Amino acid sequence: MLDIALSPIRIMDADRIKEKAILSRVTDDVPSFIRALQNDPDKIFFVASVKALDGEYIMGVLGLENISRRNRSAMAVMFLADNLPFLEDSGYTDDPAMEYYKKAWDQLLRYAFFHEHIHRVSVEVPVNDSRSARIVEECHMTQDAVLEEALVIDGVYSDAALFSLLDSDYPDYSVGFVAYQRGVIAIRGDNETVESTRFYAYNAQIDDDLDRNVAIRTGIADEHGVFKPFGSPEYQELKEIAFPDEVQKCIHELSEYFSKRRTSFTVHTFPPYGSAFQKKVWDEIKKIPYGVTRSYEDIALALTGNDKIAARNMTRAVGSACRDNPLPILVPCHRVIGKDGKLVGFSSGLEYKGYLLDHEMFGIHILTE
Repeated sequence: MLDIALSPIRIMDADRIKEKAILSRVTDDVPSFIRALQNDPDKIFFVASVKALDGEYIMGVLGLENISRRNRSAMAVMFLADNLPFLEDSGYTDDPAMEYYKKAWDQLLRYAFFHEHIHRVSVEVPVNDSRSARIVEECHMTQDAVLEEALVIDGVYSDAALFSLLDSDYPDYSVGFVAYQRGVIAIRGDNETVESTRFYAYNAQIDDDLDRNVAIRTGIADEHGVFKPFGSPEYQELKEIAFPDEVQKCIHELSEYFSKRRTSFTVHTFPPYGSAFQKKVWDEIKKIPYGVTRSYEDIALALTGNDKIAARNMTRAVGSACRDNPLPILVPCHRVIGKDGKLVGFSSGLEYKGYLLDHEMFGIHILTE
């Protein structure tokens, strides 16, 4: 795995940036340029670096500017070092550093979409800069236009190719959907892990930006971001849409779960948040078999080695961890109930908890194996 980092640009980076002439296209006074960036709320710039066996190398400066919170748009910029001297051929015989530049650019796109919640990222690339064009194209950005004399390079106006990408079109991290009897489950993740599952009712307004954008673009929500009714043909058409690998796997396994053909999951999960204690609770909950319930005190007893006093004191914290679970069903907190048998503490709503327990405990299931 490429060990690449994007770090907020700082004054102390000025000497390294100047030494490699990374910003020579835009300024001769790198410290003043950095100070101006730090005082501009519409610009966010990073130093991209890579760790090698013999130290850390600066790859370039990447950034977002002209950030519009109203339109959720931004222009991205890249200023790259000419080469990475420690590299041997990495599969690109014409440019061994290409994989590293692509990975850094991909990290900037992820930051823009999923940290700053930007919907459209655009970039202007000089028409004679084939390396930068290749980087953005291989990171799934598409060319929208050629802008005449859009950039000034060495005092001369230059034409630029305009590329862009929407958050809902980003292929390596997205949201997939499973429609079932009671509603729709949104599954968020990438090619390696699923990080959240979320319940929605049919005809409900979608409050999450990315969920809403992808649902609209896939046709299962109207232009206002409201899920279409149960039975709408667009839900069947989801089967024809490609999602990131582990999201696609989760869609398949949850579909089997709701059709009574699966009782366990092989999806790789990685919660985006959670304390060490919460993660221990979630790991313990994963051990509860299909169709079986445990109480919060049962989970606490397992975590404390059957220390009844410590478990009693921990029960409330276990309940809180269940409510914060970002991966319902995959981490089956619906199987954890009150000691008196009451359904409590489900983040997605008790009506869903009751439905899932009824689904598992009644009816016939057929294993896929």
